[in-house]
Parts: sequence; C-alpha cells; structure tokens
Amino acid sequence: MKSTINLLSVALMFCIYGSSYKTDPVKNITVDKLNKSGYVFDVNVSRINSKYSEIASAVFRNKLVIVSSKKIGGLNKNIDPITKEPYTDLFCMDIKQNSDFSPPLLFSRILNTKANEGQVAFSLDGHTIYYTRSDIENTKNYKLYKATLEKDSYGKWENHMELAISSNDYSVENPHISADGNFLYFSSNMAGGFGGFDLYKSDIHEDGSIGNPINLGSFVNSAFDEKYPHTSERGKELFFSSTGYNSIGGYDVFISNMSKGDYSKPRNLGTTINSQKDEIGFMIINDKTGVFSSDKNHATNGFNMYHFKAEAIYRELQGVVVTEDDRILPNSTVVLLNDEGKEIERQTTSIDASYRFKIKAFGDYQLVAVKEGFDDYALRFESEENKLRAVLRLTPNVTYNKSKP
Repeated sequence: MKSTINLLSVALMFCIYGSSYKTDPVKNITVDKLNKSGYVFDVNVSRINSKYSEIASAVFRNKLVIVSSKKIGGLNKNIDPITKEPYTDLFCMDIKQNSDFSPPLLFSRILNTKANEGQVAFSLDGHTIYYTRSDIENTKNYKLYKATLEKDSYGKWENHMELAISSNDYSVENPHISADGNFLYFSSNMAGGFGGFDLYKSDIHEDGSIGNPINLGSFVNSAFDEKYPHTSERGKELFFSSTGYNSIGGYDVFISNMSKGDYSKPRNLGTTINSQKDEIGFMIINDKTGVFSSDKNHATNGFNMYHFKAEAIYRELQGVVVTEDDRILPNSTVVLLNDEGKEIERQTTSIDASYRFKIKAFGDYQLVAVKEGFDDYALRFESEENKLRAVLRLTPNVTYNKSKP
C-alpha cells in the first residue's frame, strides 16, 4: 500500500543549474534581468494620447474606459492645483483587434462632473458601476460611489450612493472587480495600514452590498504607496503599482502570485514596462494584450497610455527517478500539479527513467513521484531559474515488500 504523500519530508535532491534570466530556454526570448514577472512584453505607445493625461481604468461592453484631463469642445477649463491639468473626466474607446483604440468619446454626461472623476469598475453583468470622485475643494481625497444602469438604457446611471468605505479623513481610489465578481479591490491611505496607500479588498455580497475592507497584508503592502490593483482573469495574479520594493523610480508595476488567499513576494515587471518615472494603471484586456500609463515621455509630466502584448515565459523541468542507491526506476509515474494540487500533466519515465515538463516561469508547482513498491513523495517548488533538474530518490515501501511471497 502506498503511503500518504508528505510534502515536508522529501527524499529528493533538487539540483538547479543556471542563474541568468536573460532568455527563455524554450523559445529563446530575450528578457531583461529585472523582469521577474514570468512574461515578456512588447510595448507600443498608444495613438490616442494628447497633451493631457490618459489612464486606463476598466472594460465596459467591449469599450475601454479611461480617465483623462483632455477636454472636448472646450468644456470645463478649470485647473486642478495638484496636477496642473484640467479636472479629469471619463472617456471610452472601442477596443480594436490590433490592440489599438478608436478616438475617445465622453463616457457619461451623468457621471462626468466639474470635479475630478477617478478610476471606475463594473460588475460582471455591467449593471453596476463603482466610481471614484474627488471634491473640487480637496482634490487629493477621493470617495467611492456606486450606481446602477437603468434597464434597457444605453447609459442612464441612477441610484447613486456613496459607499460606507468612503471618508473625509482618507482617500479611496482605484476600484477593481475580480474576474469572478466576488471581490472589490481598491487602494486607500486609511488608518491602520503599513504606510502611505495600501491595497485592500472587500467582499461583494449577493445583495450588492460591500463588506468590510481587508488589508492585503505585508507581503503586498509596504511602508510606501501601493495603488492600481488589477487581477488576472483566473485570479492567480495581482498586478499593482508601488513606490516601494526598490522600484526603478517613482511607481513601478509589480506582480504577486495568489494561492489559497496568500500572496507571494512582489516581482518587478522589468524595464520594458517600468522606467525611472511613474508607471500606473496596468491592466490586462484579454489573455495577451493590455495597457498601462507612464509619464516617462510626456512633455508636461502628464501620463501617456501604452498598449502591450504579453507572452508567458516557460522553463524546462527535467530529471530522473532513481532508488536510494542510484538505480534508475523506469516506468515510474511523475505527476506535475499546480499550487492547488490539481494535476497539470503526468508522464511515465522511459527506459532511462527520465522525465521532462514545460512549466511557466515563477509559477508554484508540486512534483509527485509514484512507483509500485515505493513510497510516494512530493515537492513544492517555484520555477525561478532557467533550467531545473530534479533527481527523485524513492524509498522502498516496507509494508509492500513484507507482503510479497
């Protein structure tokens, strides 16, 4: 009988070769050394940029909603004393197949006011919007609001209400809804955080009400500012901007992997995305494309928007299954599982007892070796290096051997 898999007691030698992050050994993709995101990015400046700031916010009905201080028709030329730009409004653009966008149009005359309109988020059905707005008297302080879309209307937002999360004493910014619709993420400098702005999330209840804020913890939040949370479609990755974690300069975009409610140490997206200036508003539109904003090449220190294509980087995991005295074990089963224990792939070792898997860089995995007459063993690991080699040393199962005639 096989023993229970023990993830702590591992009779396994894990040998890692190579320490360079320059190339992907599977596709030979060049990656800068600072980029430890698990992706390589192809970045281009968007053609919709103006002399004012453009910052992406959310997708609504296949349109990209952005926050911008640009003005159409010369409306509201009052200047924000903090940004030195006109007060911001919400705009929307059609998302084209070539990762570009149509010219921006005002998103909503109901939502746009004379004050600063901030980032927005939408419920999965698109019938609820969570939006932020600052007072003209205090443009540093944003409050979080909620509105619903009138049935069968194109853009009549009604039932506006300020959420209890908001306060005159602190700012609530950058709302984002998880792909499953269960959580509202946001940033805030409310009391009780780790310093500056922290990232929080709240449950979205079935009746649409919002639960109490939950700080994402010290693995994500630092003594500096963390803003612009954005989660991947499967909820496994959290992207955000931070002035901490030894950023290149100002706000950099970081990624943290999520597993069973825990967050990994943030990793920099590298110099293709980040610069010595500020990079904010990073969001994924679909599996391979997305946008972010940066003030690195703006004449007036405003934010230009950039669009990117992302390609996952893969590592090669290989090894051999042997006994404690180094005898090879052909026909062993080696199973690769994700961080939640779900099987990704399994192989039966060949005559030389070898196995080989392609795994995503910086992913969390489990490796399990199974052979009749031996105890099962497993190993948790993170695929950080270019080449991974694990020699699996299996121990004979005493009960099994005693039961043999």
